[in-house]
Amino acid sequence: MILEFEKPSMLFDKIYIEGLKNRRIILNQEIDSSIIEVACLAIRQFNDEDKDIPVEERKTIELYISSAGGSVYDGFSLVNEIITSKTKVRAVCSGYCMSMAVAIYASAHERVALPYTNFMIHEISAGAMGRNIEIERVTKENKRLQKMYDEIITSRTRIEQKKLDSVKKNSLDWFFGAEEALQFGLVTEVIR
Repeated sequence: MILEFEKPSMLFDKIYIEGLKNRRIILNQEIDSSIIEVACLAIRQFNDEDKDIPVEERKTIELYISSAGGSVYDGFSLVNEIITSKTKVRAVCSGYCMSMAVAIYASAHERVALPYTNFMIHEISAGAMGRNIEIERVTKENKRLQKMYDEIITSRTRIEQKKLDSVKKNSLDWFFGAEEALQFGLVTEVIR
């Protein structure tokens, strides 16, 4: 038997496409418009395919997350798709889920993690340059986005606003593992 090695990007594309055929979406890179567009379109497509099937009989969509986060705006697009999906979305994390990826993960109907999964929550960040009025406008927008982010976390877990405020006040990156995430209700099951 002769093994032929493919270029890593070709192999990833092949695995990604095979996964989509089985309702598995892989989110293992920075959250940006290109990866989010594919994930959103897939969730819409699966819901369209399921439109004549009762919700309780639909095959679950699996979203595999291992991401350090990224664009808040793009992340909210995927949050919206997941929350409004009539077909259940099950998020699975086996590596790490940080920043905006946590909000995406929290939006899933069911959330599982492997024992050594790591999570991180912090205040959203964005840069602003220019005149004071421009900086004030960006600051106002960041506060609006932070409120949306916090709402996702506090409404879908047992993490309280007080804890999120403490993280922001102390400029912390709050790291925690799967067991602690289970206690906070971010994870619904730790797979052992």
